Amino acid sequence: MHDMALEDLLSSRGFRGDAVKLALDELYRRGLTRPGKSRIAVSKIESVDNVLGAAFRRHCKKPACRPAGRDGRRGVLVSDEYCEVCGGSDNRRAVDAMLTAMHRAGLTRLLVVGGSPGTRQDLRRCCRNRCELDFVTEETNPRSKVIRSLLRWSDVTVIWASTEISHKATAPLRRSRKIVRVPRRGVAALAQAVQNHCFASG
Repeated sequence: MHDMALEDLLSSRGFRGDAVKLALDELYRRGLTRPGKSRIAVSKIESVDNVLGAAFRRHCKKPACRPAGRDGRRGVLVSDEYCEVCGGSDNRRAVDAMLTAMHRAGLTRLLVVGGSPGTRQDLRRCCRNRCELDFVTEETNPRSKVIRSLLRWSDVTVIWASTEISHKATAPLRRSRKIVRVPRRGVAALAQAVQNHCFASG
């Protein structure tokens, strides 16, 4: 699939109800889509995320999460899971601890192999602008040259449970000493495994 419904994309970023119009107006203004279009190319998703992240500060109803400073972004009320402050779950806290451990160990680049689109999105949201993050997915070129290049780039490489990635693509990774294998699904499980790896390597 090379495009997706705009409404689904915005909903997956926490924009619902009145917030959808605000988001669309910003995307129109930046030329990423135009009025009347209901779908958007998948190749534009990263640009959409960058535009929305720069224009809006997403926060939940908790008093501690409400915007306090002025950074030029407009506050948008979203459900807890999309809150930029608390993340609405254990995921944000687990990723915070993981990133702290990585930074203390001098590790800044994380490569994740596999995971579902939803969990990859959650991890990407929790890590936004806080570490360098890349993924090997079912769409990644499986040539060993490509995979080895990604492996050289990364400080830590994670193979996530229940991945659909072909053995051919992951074979060069499985021989690396930088690999962290995560047998359980979920962002918190991955974050805990990486944190343990950092402690063991320190």
